[in-house]
Amino acid sequence: MKPIRQNVKFDKKLLDKNAVKVVSTIHKAGYEVYLVGGCVRDLLLGLNPKDFDVATNAKPEQVHKLFKRSRLIGRRFRLVHVMFSQRNFIEVATFRSGKVQTAKSGVIVRDNCYGSIEDDVIRRDFSINALYYDVFKHQVIDYVGGLNDISSKEIHMIGDPVLRFEQDPVRMIRAIRFQSKLGAKLSNEIHVSILNQAHLLSHVSPARLYEECVKLFHNEYAFKVFEHLEKYGLLKCLFKQTQKNDFIKKALLNTSTRIKQNKPVTPAFLFAVFLWQAQNEQFSMIKKQQKSFYLAMSQASEEVIIAQIQQVSLPKWLTARIKDIWMMQSKLEKNHPKKVKELLDNPRFRMAYDFLLLRSKSTNPELIEVAKFWTKVQN
Repeated sequence: MKPIRQNVKFDKKLLDKNAVKVVSTIHKAGYEVYLVGGCVRDLLLGLNPKDFDVATNAKPEQVHKLFKRSRLIGRRFRLVHVMFSQRNFIEVATFRSGKVQTAKSGVIVRDNCYGSIEDDVIRRDFSINALYYDVFKHQVIDYVGGLNDISSKEIHMIGDPVLRFEQDPVRMIRAIRFQSKLGAKLSNEIHVSILNQAHLLSHVSPARLYEECVKLFHNEYAFKVFEHLEKYGLLKCLFKQTQKNDFIKKALLNTSTRIKQNKPVTPAFLFAVFLWQAQNEQFSMIKKQQKSFYLAMSQASEEVIIAQIQQVSLPKWLTARIKDIWMMQSKLEKNHPKKVKELLDNPRFRMAYDFLLLRSKSTNPELIEVAKFWTKVQN
């Protein structure tokens, strides 16, 4: 397999200094090493990469020995994280051979057979993510037509999409994310395969899907992602209790705007938005038997969240914040003068207020005056 080598000298300011340090250290130790995947794709598109991944022919244990502050992680897929701070690390993967251990369902359970760069490229998912960058020669190395696909804004699977989605159904939502992010077109084979295999996403562990959901919606194109997921039948595999409405649209567009403005966002807010309609419906049913407003709200919240975590696992801190946002809505709506200071001092006030504001601008226009009041008292 002969690769295309394209000379490209990226601006040093766009290259992560820590990633370059990691590559240099591995290179000096005599190993083959490259920047790989999404970071190369984004650099070619003039985007600022969020993550820089490294691929090498050095085994994980060999990489681990080169860096004092590093750790071996993963069983299914063994990697090294080279640590620069608690949250800042560079992920280093050894070239895989493509020989994988699968369960009866076809899902990959272990992928730790090592090989060459030629082997490694074949086991990657999409051609646009299978580009390698040689930091020293300033060359992009392309074995599978990724450069052409980036240029034409098309997403092609490496290998047979039916088999690749069977091996790892999460690749379907990754395809949707890249389609939305890059404004690209899915190949016809990918398009048909997702329509036919969307149900396989239900077999992925809820714990794994939490991080994937955060990636899906914490970006500048969140509503596009939502619409594509709905179109392909993938949304119900992640949020079976969620149906599109104007509140969700406003919230996703608002999230994208905040990210563009470098303002903080939290998954608690988005999950609270996605599940609010289901919470309301559940509350209406329970309230018929339960006289206490607080107990009915509490029970409805619990039941909706339990149903959700069967699909996508949510950390306890996050479910606590979702409940706080929901429980504060009625308090904000009542607008009781004696409670104003107490509510303003509540650490969850800002999220609950933003939630109320978006409701007033979408599905609950009757709350416009209440929202105006809470906007005014903050100033």
